[in-house]
Amino acid sequence: MSDTFSVFSLREPLAALLQERKLSVPTPIQREAIPAILNGHDVIAESPTGTGKTLAYLLPVCQNLDTQSKELQALILAPTHELVMQIAREAEAFVSTLGLTSAALIGGVDVKRQLDKLKQHPAVVVATPGRLKELLEMRKIKVHTVKTLVIDEADRMLDRGFAQAVLDISKRTLRDTQRLFFSATLPEEIVGMIRPHLKEPVIVKANAPEFAAVVRHYYLVSEGRKKVDTLRRLLRLVNAASSIVFVNTLSKVEEIQDKLSYHHLECRLIHRDTSKEQRAQTIAAFRAKKFPVLIATDVAARGLDVEGVECIVHFDPATDADAYIHRSGRTGRMGAKGVVFSLIVPQERFILEKFAKQTGIPIEQREMEYGKLVDPTAVKKRPAADKKPRSAAGKETPGERKRSDVHKKRPFGTK
Repeated sequence: MSDTFSVFSLREPLAALLQERKLSVPTPIQREAIPAILNGHDVIAESPTGTGKTLAYLLPVCQNLDTQSKELQALILAPTHELVMQIAREAEAFVSTLGLTSAALIGGVDVKRQLDKLKQHPAVVVATPGRLKELLEMRKIKVHTVKTLVIDEADRMLDRGFAQAVLDISKRTLRDTQRLFFSATLPEEIVGMIRPHLKEPVIVKANAPEFAAVVRHYYLVSEGRKKVDTLRRLLRLVNAASSIVFVNTLSKVEEIQDKLSYHHLECRLIHRDTSKEQRAQTIAAFRAKKFPVLIATDVAARGLDVEGVECIVHFDPATDADAYIHRSGRTGRMGAKGVVFSLIVPQERFILEKFAKQTGIPIEQREMEYGKLVDPTAVKKRPAADKKPRSAAGKETPGERKRSDVHKKRPFGTK
């Protein structure tokens, strides 16, 4: 098979847009999923975060659109407002090349504007389940004409928070509607839940592209009361242009923000209580590199695609291995370099050992020492000749004492 998108015989406007974006070689998930979707199969697809899953379903969906129809032909469901808007931007770019329109439907915004969009007869709708179900019950939208239903972040969409709404929406589509389920992680129980609703589905499990740079995963052990200061020192050491810090609760957010700001590390935050407008503005500013550190709860872990995020910090351990993958996947996207850190207290070490075993990702311990990240096991193995000079009596030499005093006066990361 050819290594370029030309093998799929895409419509000229779609191929031209790919060429304009300098996209010529499909990623593994695109190479495997696109033919199955073009041939009308139901698909269950799993591929690591940042490997091009959106285009893997969006390209064949657009290829199969009837440009003469004014009916809704494709419906894409996603769990968060950010992910819906992100997919909608991509959908609009490709759908518009065919002379068709698309619409995004999310909760918490003016329904009237969304209804106006629906009056333009969009061929593709991207929506959160809650808002779509609301509009279905208001009879403002019909899905019986939908040819393809896409469930993005399928593992999240089939958990207790979304499953009922997703299944209700799916039942309103026709029996022969093509159904596509995509996610970075698809546990067996989720696949078992999906299978009964599909017709002989094609199962796709793709790896990251061969060109993908290795994302390094580390953890640092810190006392609980010193974690914020450890975070500050780590961010200074890494000195990344864009970093995302994930927290589990809001209790520490203000302390983190105050301390980082005090030390001239500009940061902003997004969480469940942030308004849709504030969230959108903050993410747009972060994407434009107007500030280097974004502090977020898991609301931002799924689908937040910001080019060039170099560093992810789990200030609190992820709730499970899947959450760890989704959070960490905000860096190293489409072959870019990245580094992931977890800050833990000593009794949380077992959590990362479990994640490493479940994911197959090596998560190594590091310590900060004199402006460097060092392997503590390597430090312990240093030969005696590498150790600091000592006097015959075993006391510090004057030179060593002098250096120690300097470090006491100037803690790492301060100016």
